[in-house]
Formats: sequence, structure tokens, C-alpha cells
Amino acid sequence: MKINQAINYFMTTLETEQLSEHSLKAYKQDLNQFALSLDKLLLDTLSFEDFHNYFVTISRLKLSTIKRKRVVLHRFLKFCYRNKMCSEKLYEYIDPIKSKKTTTPKDILTKEDILKLFTFLSEQKEAYASKIDQTYYEYLYYCCIRNILIIHILLYTGCRAHEAVAIKKSDIDLLNNTLTLFTKGKKYNQVPIHSKLLNAFTAYDHAIIHLKDPALLIMLESSYLFPSKSDSNTHLSTRTLHDLMNTLSSVLGRHIHAHLFRHTFASYCIAAHMDISTIASLISHSNPSITLSIYTHEIDAHNKQEQIKKLSFS
Repeated sequence: MKINQAINYFMTTLETEQLSEHSLKAYKQDLNQFALSLDKLLLDTLSFEDFHNYFVTISRLKLSTIKRKRVVLHRFLKFCYRNKMCSEKLYEYIDPIKSKKTTTPKDILTKEDILKLFTFLSEQKEAYASKIDQTYYEYLYYCCIRNILIIHILLYTGCRAHEAVAIKKSDIDLLNNTLTLFTKGKKYNQVPIHSKLLNAFTAYDHAIIHLKDPALLIMLESSYLFPSKSDSNTHLSTRTLHDLMNTLSSVLGRHIHAHLFRHTFASYCIAAHMDISTIASLISHSNPSITLSIYTHEIDAHNKQEQIKKLSFS
């Protein structure tokens, strides 16, 4: 069978397994990258050399990325053999990468970092607010108030980037103080709205009242909280969020990304002695053991701080 045809069958099967849109996109990108690296069309013509050459080309990527690409390819080829799309167990050419598990602390934002980011965004908003009567600056003003709300959502819910941009207005229940997130695995997770986030929602609602540009107002009629400028029937892309992170990186003088807010949220919850099952539920981990495995270092560090207080030589 042709490689591209097999990839299509595999992706269709993954869709029936209800993988998240984010995961499906990653699978497709990885498999298409592999297919483009080949000068062959059929699965049965592949050899060890083809896999070796591909792994050489991706060898400069991050170890975690390489491991993911190998896992994806292994799963795809196993699917192909199981469904008689190829005659050879091609997946046996792919050895798993075994690396020693480390418990290094997650990089998080300090309270000073958070203050610096919000100060920058607020000053930017005020600068554009003084020129809001001009259409160009009105849109930039809107972007500022949108960005402030996005950062509050990331920081006070610990949600993933694609979950934040996909929030619909109907997901926000201010009466019951809850926000419903469409999470990994196509599941819904209802999280409480922190008082600071509630203030951010209120400030956002008050700010958009001052917008007058017809095109902008039409866009904001979207069912999405953060609609796409090019098509209000869809939500803001994670690429736009990535660009925002690049801007904020320059503010802090170090690289930051949207997932850093998730680590920050979880770490501060641990520091507040929140129950691990509650944290797992808040950040939509299917099992508390996943949360434990990711934040082992933070939990151990805080436990040590508490236990050392018991030491006395008097």
C-alpha cells in the first residue's frame, strides 16, 4: 500500500478514538514529515536505511521531540502491519529511546515575573487607549485587553494553550462561578473562577464597551470568547498566542511559553498545600499519579520545607 494512503487510514482511525484536535495535528505533522523524507511511495519498499536516514535528519531536535516522533512512527507502522497494509514488521526497525527519568524542578514564573508581565500589558493598554479614536489603534487596544484576559485565564486555571483560545462565551458561568474547558481527550472540565480571574472577566467586559469599529464589533459577536480576526466562526489560533509569548519573553529577558503558566499554576497550588487529587482535577489530568510524576520535585521540596520546621535541638 502507498505510504500516504496508509497515513490517511491511520489518521481516520485515530479520529474514531476521540483524540484531541491538538494530538491529531501532531500525529499528522510527524507522519507527513517522515513521508516527505522518503523517495519511495510504497510501505513494502521501506528498509532499515530509510529509517536510519530519517532519524539522522531529526537528530538535532530536542530529545523529547525525537522520542515523540519515534513513538508516533512505531504506532503507525504497527497499525499498518496489524491491518496487512505491509508484509514486514517495519516497526521493529524503531528502537525506543530510553533515558533516565529526572526530577528537576519545573521552570515557573516568580511573583515578580507575573507583576512585570501585567505591568507591561497594562501600560501597553493605556498607551493605545489614548488613541482609541483611530481604527488602527482601536484594534491594538482590543488586542491588549484580550491578551490581559488570556494571561489571567492561563495563570488562574492552569489550562493548556489550545484550551484557552477555544473557550466559548457559553462556557463562562459567572452566576455559578465556573468556567468549562474542552480538554485533552475531548473531555469537559469545569473549574472554579478565581476572584482575580473574575475581576479580569469584568474588566474585559467593561473595556469592550468602548469599542466602536463596526468590523471589530461584528467579529466580537462570535460565539468564541477569542474569535479569529480572519474568521469569527473560528477561535484565535495558538500561533497568535505563541507570538504573544515571544513579546512577553522580551519583557522578562528569557524565553517563556504558554505551558509555563500551567507549571506555575500547579507549583503554586502545591506550595499552598492543595490536595494532589484536587490539583489533578483542576488541570484535567486523568489520574493524580500523572500529576505526582510531573511535579515530584516540587512536592518533595515543599514537604521538606514543612518537615524541617519540626527539627529542634532545644
